[in-house]
Amino acid sequence: MNGRVFTSSYDKCSAGNLISISGDRGKSVGFTGKSLPKLAPKLKFWKVWHENIGKIPEDENTRYYIEQYYQQVLTKVDIEELLKDEKDPILLCYEESGVFCHRHIVAEYIQIKYGIEVPEIEISSSLEIKQKERPKNIREILEETIEKEMEGIDR
Repeated sequence: MNGRVFTSSYDKCSAGNLISISGDRGKSVGFTGKSLPKLAPKLKFWKVWHENIGKIPEDENTRYYIEQYYQQVLTKVDIEELLKDEKDPILLCYEESGVFCHRHIVAEYIQIKYGIEVPEIEISSSLEIKQKERPKNIREILEETIEKEMEGIDR
C-alpha cells in the first residue's frame, strides 16, 4: 500500500483517489471511477443479514455479517496486493459514516493486519477534509473472529 488509506461514502466524498468497494460498483449513484469488486460483500450472506434486520438482535446480526465477511471475503483477498499501486485510496460504499457497513470492516482489518490507521473521512465541496466516527463494535468482533479462526488453525 502506498501511503495512507481512507474510507467514505459516495455522497460525502467526491475528490481524491476514489475506489468503489460496493457490489454494484457505485452505479446506482452514478459513480464511474475505479472499483475493487473483490471487496464487495457476497450476496448470499448479505441477503441473510438484510432479512434479519429487526428480526434478531442487532448485535447478533452484526456479528453474523462480520464473521461471514471475514470468512468469505477478507481471507480470500490480499488487500496489500489490491492496493499496491494506489496512492492514498479512499474506499467507498453507500452507508453514512456512523452506520454499519462492510467498508468499516475493511478499515479495521487493515488496521489490525497492517498497522495502518484507516480514517473515515468526508471531503466537502471546498475540499475540506473532516474525520468522521465509525461504529464502535466492529473492531472487537473482527478481532474475536480472527482469533477464533487462528485457534482452529492451531489445533
